[in-house]
Amino acid sequence: MTEAIAGSRASSGVHESTPRPIMRSVVHRKHAELGAQFEMRGSWSVPAVYASIDAEIAALRTTVGFADISARGTLHLSGAVDGYVSSLTGAKLDPLYAAAATSGGVVARLAGDWALALLAPSAEGAVMASLEQQQADGAMATDVTSAYSGFVVAGPRLDELLVRTLTVDPAGLLPGRCATASWARIPAILVIKESTVPAVEIYVSSDYGRYAWERLQEFAGAPVGWRALEAWGWT
Repeated sequence: MTEAIAGSRASSGVHESTPRPIMRSVVHRKHAELGAQFEMRGSWSVPAVYASIDAEIAALRTTVGFADISARGTLHLSGAVDGYVSSLTGAKLDPLYAAAATSGGVVARLAGDWALALLAPSAEGAVMASLEQQQADGAMATDVTSAYSGFVVAGPRLDELLVRTLTVDPAGLLPGRCATASWARIPAILVIKESTVPAVEIYVSSDYGRYAWERLQEFAGAPVGWRALEAWGWT
């Protein structure tokens, strides 16, 4: 969802600033209802904090917390993606593995001919331009940022949520791996994080974004803002 802020016009009528689009998650109203304070990350308005950063960090470290990370720039890589993946991560990446992107974020290689680059907010344009310069035969990169809603769930009690919502055995979802699965009865992409506490990123079609958030409110612990995520070390 986007909203443009109208540019200001000088009284002379000569100068007019360019409207700056503000991107919002499909769950934005849910955050507002929970009393979230918003901040900008790239062109995105994200929930910075709900009530207390300390309480949100504590939830991540002691129970479980969940956050809306739909602001991630998302590129769909298809075809002969080896070159694209190597340029983004600095190394070869086998199918069903995930690795940090050198520019920030993570690359999840879901199959031999399919990967997602999950980047910092609004970074997708620059990364796309860099990939296009490679002119890789048989490979294609497509900006699909608006097509996905993303969420991160983390904490020592993460397994309890996964057992209740996944159709696969969570024990097989190891850190540094990625997978497609049915989560909360909808198709999802899972990226299992390598972090000090158990954590998983869940990506669903934006059509299911509100539904996914409601399921997280039902099954998980406390909503967490971006300030707490960043203090905890999520990227």
